[in-house]
Amino acid sequence: MVDTVRAGSYLYATVHMRILFVMSNPAFALEPLGVMQLSAIARRAGHETSLAISKRGDLWRTVERLSPDVVAYSATSADIPALAQQDRRLRDWLRSSGRRVFRVMGGPHATYAPSVIEELELDAVCQGDGDQAFPELLRRIAQGGDIGSIPNIGVSRAGAVHKEIVHDLDALPFPDRTLYDTAVPYFRSLGMRSVLTGRGCPYGCTHCYNNAYNELFQGCGPIGRRRSVDNVIEELVWLKEKRPPLKLVRFCDDTFVHRVDAWLEEFCEKYPARVGVPFHCMMRSNTLSEDTARLLAGAGCRTISMAIESGVERVRNQILRRNLSDQEVIASYAVARKYGLRTYVHTMVGIPGSTLEDDFRSLEFARSVGPSAAVFPICMPYRGTELWREAVARGDLDANTDPMAGIGTMSVLKCFTAAEKAVQVRMLHLGPLYCTVPDLARPLIRRLIRGPFPIWLASAVGRPYVLYLITRRVFREMTIPKTPGALFRIVVDRERRLG
Repeated sequence: MVDTVRAGSYLYATVHMRILFVMSNPAFALEPLGVMQLSAIARRAGHETSLAISKRGDLWRTVERLSPDVVAYSATSADIPALAQQDRRLRDWLRSSGRRVFRVMGGPHATYAPSVIEELELDAVCQGDGDQAFPELLRRIAQGGDIGSIPNIGVSRAGAVHKEIVHDLDALPFPDRTLYDTAVPYFRSLGMRSVLTGRGCPYGCTHCYNNAYNELFQGCGPIGRRRSVDNVIEELVWLKEKRPPLKLVRFCDDTFVHRVDAWLEEFCEKYPARVGVPFHCMMRSNTLSEDTARLLAGAGCRTISMAIESGVERVRNQILRRNLSDQEVIASYAVARKYGLRTYVHTMVGIPGSTLEDDFRSLEFARSVGPSAAVFPICMPYRGTELWREAVARGDLDANTDPMAGIGTMSVLKCFTAAEKAVQVRMLHLGPLYCTVPDLARPLIRRLIRGPFPIWLASAVGRPYVLYLITRRVFREMTIPKTPGALFRIVVDRERRLG
């Protein structure tokens, strides 16, 4: 049985509270919708919110300046190493100053690794949806109530005693855009806004958080939930009229649509009539049929992300369990080309259970489907996923090793040699170039990937090229700030995230 904790030592004079949300670093062209949603909910309840970027400086100085009652971290596993350093300094300052701040973490890492509550000496973690849990947590902190009985709130490494899924998404306020615009001023000038139309994914991919989420919240009701078309359109019209410029909408659903249904038909009728802005969405190869592509293109879709993950059927379907044949993948990209949809390909290398030659086959397969842009991240199994559990069980990964130290770092998996890991890093940097240059140049790039070729030089070539692909081929409608200060901040933030 999990012991409950009372928030009696965190009593405040009034219900009005100051909340400091903390994220590690901005992801280029992608807003933190979860944090923005919780900020909107907190503000609706009369609280004051702000956002800090922990990689930009000492977090404790921000806490000293703003005097928040609550520090709310949002983190993936990749964020934890850097965030833990900042939090350690914050704890030292809190002890030396005698200040009391309630510290809670939400997001993927806390959801699937609630032991972080002990590792960072947090007061609580939030697993899964925080839309109802977070405002209730604030209420009980202010009133000195029992927080351990709140659904999705955990007060020990065992996690939450009670769990829930939020089903009525239309009842939620629109995300607090001001929060992010204040912390990342250049973002608004990009002209792109992220929007989520639903939650939940029915697929069982072993490398994905969604599969672990489905297991964790089994029995809490339907996993798949969707906002009404009118609710989505209302937010987009508000963005267009009240938060210009709006040049491109980025729908962040893991799979935007699964089939042609009444929701899609209504959306494709109302979106061009009332919004009329080009949009991007994510799809799976088995969901992009002729009819789906025709409807999306007609509604204003200009570009799609459609992950391959591995160009080898054995790896894709037996290890990652994506259940997609080569023919389905090839056909989906042909359909995208037919309807003028630009394509953004995500293919992992260094997957546990695969080989280096599998990686080269993936590189060639990704090139063969003719993407507008392709990226080749090194597989870093998320803690708590089935892929992570299997890697630990085989001895490919130590359970206490953080596999997410950085996007551009070498794999920590034991199933690859040091030489193989170096090739994987070169493929990460030079693979996007290989997929988009003329045929005559490809043999040379392939030889450079196999090495020896300095990784620092591969990075110097690859990172700017990927940024070019994203801004000029994928999100072509997005505007790039022309002021030197904004450009410098974009580059610095991106390098911090990749480092």
